[in-house]
Amino acid sequence: MSRDNNGSQEGDNSVNVGVGDFRGANVNIGGGGRPKFTPEQMQIQRHLALGGSSVKSESLSVFGIVTGVASLIGLYFTLFQAFPQPKISSWPYVFMFALGIGVFSFFLAFALRKRRFENFLFRKYYVEAGNQDRLYLSSFTAVCPWCQSRMNLRNVGPKDGPRFDRFICERNPRQHTIDLDPTVLPEVEQN
Repeated sequence: MSRDNNGSQEGDNSVNVGVGDFRGANVNIGGGGRPKFTPEQMQIQRHLALGGSSVKSESLSVFGIVTGVASLIGLYFTLFQAFPQPKISSWPYVFMFALGIGVFSFFLAFALRKRRFENFLFRKYYVEAGNQDRLYLSSFTAVCPWCQSRMNLRNVGPKDGPRFDRFICERNPRQHTIDLDPTVLPEVEQN
């Protein structure tokens, strides 16, 4: 029995292995067999929220630090009764809420210096850093390459597991999904 391999190992990214003849066969390695699309093919559109207004990353960091320190001072004076207080006071809750906002603002600004793209509100809005260190709130839409329907970018996944930024088709949300690599998006145009 002859074990000649008549296939080749060059061509259009196909792999020919084994003893049989795999001429003309394409074997997909990795990628899950899903096609990849460019932003131009999907016609991805960025929709800037809040009228396109932005904030400097440094300003968000300073806001976080100042708010955090002020709320800690207020919380200290409220809890240790440095000033006369009514028996039932909501001030500790206000200062704890302000502390949460301050810490969140500081860490958001810090994270965006490295990643430049983060999920933010309701799994459908994203904060992204422009090329001049300004932060923008955005949402994204695209055109489904399979059925030409509208696709929305959402942050999906299990509550405790890994989450993904994924374009989901409005017409066929179970099968028409595309994971987003935010590094392929164009920079935010800054005025």
